[in-house]
Amino acid sequence: MARKITGWAAFALLTALYVYMVVAAIGNLTQLPQMAAQLGLAVNALGWFWLWLGVALPVLGYAAALLVGRGRSGGSKLLILVTALALVAALQLEISIVVPPTSFFM
Repeated sequence: MARKITGWAAFALLTALYVYMVVAAIGNLTQLPQMAAQLGLAVNALGWFWLWLGVALPVLGYAAALLVGRGRSGGSKLLILVTALALVAALQLEISIVVPPTSFFM
């Protein structure tokens, strides 16, 4: 019984981390254009692409992890979720480092 509770708690924690990534990306999606407008700038098409990609990556990573983990044991599912979370976080960090902030604006 305790193993099931621990497994579900770990699953809930990982799900919360994915939700946090989505909420943070939505915050960027809504706040960056407002901040740019205050500076007299506008977000260009490439900027919108990167902002929407930030929202889509955690959702796609979570869905892919659940799809790959389907039919496996609980421990394997958790490891797949952790791996996908690390991959999504690494991709988002790489995007934030490689893409220059000036390419977002016109």
